[in-house]
Amino acid sequence: MFPPMLGLATHLDRTRITMTDRESFNRAVSVAREYNPYSGQFLEHEFEVYDIMREHLPIARSESAGGRSGLGVEGSWVLTRYDDSCEFLQNAATFSNQVSSYPVRPWIPQAIDPPAHSAYRRIMNPWFTVDAMRLLEPHLEKFAEELVDKMLENDEFDFVAEFADPFPTVIFCQLAGFPLEDYQQIMDWKNTLMHPSDGHSRGRELAVALARELGLDVGGDASITSEVELAVRGEVGRRIYAYLGALIDKRRGQPEDDMISRLLEASYEGERPLTQEEMEDTLFLFYMAGLDTVASALGLIVQTFASDPVKRHEFIALMDDPEKASVAVEELVRYHAIVLLPRRVTDDVSFHGAEFRDGDTALCPTMAANRDAAEFENPHELVYDRAPNRHIGFGLGPHRCIGIHLARRELRIGLQVFHRKLPDYELNPNAKIEAFGGMKGLAALPLKKS
Repeated sequence: MFPPMLGLATHLDRTRITMTDRESFNRAVSVAREYNPYSGQFLEHEFEVYDIMREHLPIARSESAGGRSGLGVEGSWVLTRYDDSCEFLQNAATFSNQVSSYPVRPWIPQAIDPPAHSAYRRIMNPWFTVDAMRLLEPHLEKFAEELVDKMLENDEFDFVAEFADPFPTVIFCQLAGFPLEDYQQIMDWKNTLMHPSDGHSRGRELAVALARELGLDVGGDASITSEVELAVRGEVGRRIYAYLGALIDKRRGQPEDDMISRLLEASYEGERPLTQEEMEDTLFLFYMAGLDTVASALGLIVQTFASDPVKRHEFIALMDDPEKASVAVEELVRYHAIVLLPRRVTDDVSFHGAEFRDGDTALCPTMAANRDAAEFENPHELVYDRAPNRHIGFGLGPHRCIGIHLARRELRIGLQVFHRKLPDYELNPNAKIEAFGGMKGLAALPLKKS
């Protein structure tokens, strides 16, 4: 007899399982049951876990995946195959982006489904076109050079703290209209909200401090339970909303060339101005999306380059060729996908053998889909001229990343500037790399000049 399925769905025809297959299948059951990408330790075996789940349990039910995710639920379905993930992400009617828990209110347009989602996107799309982002390139390059020059005044440095974090964050603050003098507060709120329990030491430190400020029990070991995490996220969310609301009020009398002022001028379907809540919910999404993703990708890419000089110098050799650099950046995004995409099931539905129920939560780890050998030959290798490369590192379907053209330029220009000025470097053996899970990335990347 086979072991109980424990609520796990699979494409596998179990009548064909050999003894060796059975061992692999049992292993897949075990890792799926314990799947928790929000744990820093998970990253040590991340792709091994996804490979075995993809082979035997491509749509798996994990009872541990949801509770520490900020979704406010216990357990989740997990998709690991590329084709399943693409179908899933493009079906917004059945798999809603309105998941169960957001600090204060759902974000616009991420947590809004079509057709309202499409109406909000039409307002914002002109702000993020290829042409609009191309105009930013001289500013991006100038700021990147300033940061790198300062960073390289020392022989040893933290690439994340001194470049990967400030480069996209300061640029985004300027675009959105957030005062640069608020940079540290903005980063602290972001880390408290996004990284209270995923291995990010600063995020945990801030979350524990806020929990104690709120009178919550974190115990002598400063433990953060799911309940404490939700309370902390709710409080920091309210503080961010108050900050955004004050910025909107200020711009009413003092408009500038930024997203806040554009939101004040915008109208929904040409019929009415946006409400205060709609503007706050939109800015909250920009806040969350603009401060973490590019920084995380830059850190992971440079960590790989520090560990693999051959791949680093292959990139340096092609990075000043616009066409080759563009293709290479897409491959780096595929290889270093960082986003877990949650969805809420809106009806009882059978999805490739998995019996989803109305209200279930499902996770689409883009890092799993982007390493599927059925779509990508040699998926665990960096192939800079990979073609085709239909990765989903920026998402897929109606909720595909609105800032994709900005992110591509920040990655390309950041990597170009850094490697022109310092082609040879290595990991600093006297300091520790700090990785975090979930929306994964690095909180610290200590490097030294070679």
